[in-house]
Amino acid sequence: MKFLIDVNASGSVATWLIDQGHDVAFVSAKDPRMPDEEILKWAVSEQRIIVTTDKDFEEMIWHQGKKHCGVLRLENLPRQQRLTLLRDAMNLYAGELESGAIVIAYSYKYRIRHPD
Repeated sequence: MKFLIDVNASGSVATWLIDQGHDVAFVSAKDPRMPDEEILKWAVSEQRIIVTTDKDFEEMIWHQGKKHCGVLRLENLPRQQRLTLLRDAMNLYAGELESGAIVIAYSYKYRIRHPD
């Protein structure tokens, strides 16, 4: 899968995805101050799933109808807990992410919104 790592997602998240063989691009490498709307456009242009802790992407997608290729929002937890959450989310919902779903991963539950 192809992922775009937002600046607020930890490096350990990106490292784990790379170690699993995924194609990973970094917002921080292009412009750490890139606006969320530009991040979303970039992700769509390269068909990447955004990995973030930022709720703004859901707002843009659900309420403004912005196009996307999937979002994995992780609860903003300490790095090791966030990494565990990522592993669990990928084990449970990789197929949904590949099909363009929004997966919101909390330490106590998951919310999935499938593409329309």
